[in-house]
Amino acid sequence: MFLAGDMQAAYNTLTQAGLPFLFTSETFGASSRNSKLSAEQVIARCSEEATQDSMDPIIAGTFANPWISLLKRSSGLRYGAQGVVSALEASCERMDQTGIELYQIGGSKLFYPGGSGAIATGLAKAVDLGLCNHVGVSNYSSRKMRSFSRKLGKRGVQLTSNQFDFSLTNRKALKSGLIKSCKAQGVIPFASNPLDNGLATGIYTSSNPSGSEADGRFQYPLKVLDKWAELHSVQEALAVRVKTRVQRTSMEDREFRGYRGPPVSFSV
Repeated sequence: MFLAGDMQAAYNTLTQAGLPFLFTSETFGASSRNSKLSAEQVIARCSEEATQDSMDPIIAGTFANPWISLLKRSSGLRYGAQGVVSALEASCERMDQTGIELYQIGGSKLFYPGGSGAIATGLAKAVDLGLCNHVGVSNYSSRKMRSFSRKLGKRGVQLTSNQFDFSLTNRKALKSGLIKSCKAQGVIPFASNPLDNGLATGIYTSSNPSGSEADGRFQYPLKVLDKWAELHSVQEALAVRVKTRVQRTSMEDREFRGYRGPPVSFSV
């Protein structure tokens, strides 16, 4: 659950601070499209109601698994190159954008009518039509990434990014050589799930496995939390330092503005 006002406030804060990059997918909140509350529609609303000093959004979108979209009735049957183009056109319409910065194909195991060649052709056509400036993939292995990059290259388009999970507690992409492969191919590693579903937040630790939540349930096995005890200890110490610095900065700002606090009353 979320409040539209909270979303707008977050949008304004990010874009005013020079952080206009937004990642979304046509599947996010797709069941709420009739209420105009899918993620793409929320972006459209936030962009329309943004303050004048907000930067324009830089949007990365994702092409959904066509079979899941069909089963959930969030789209019709998609196939061939035109299926990719039509999906992006529909996303742009929901976001009230003429085009987006990055369009990604999700899942290297995706079975698509027409094959990966049709997907590559569709992405190249989307770039030609100005529907997106760059194209990327999501969760592709080094081998799959190289293969798809070659297909795009034959159509005059460069693969820009590869999105995959990466965080302080999930460094598989580093150990497997995927990040090194991205750099070798000139592909930008696009890290997603940076908090690793809560494990990398420092909220759930071996000394506080429930995260102080009311139900008291352990969110992760103690064996997992023990593995990251040293990291969580560093995070806790860092959080204290940051909190102290923020409080000091706030106090200095108040003094600079001549704020002395509310009047003090004395009772006799």
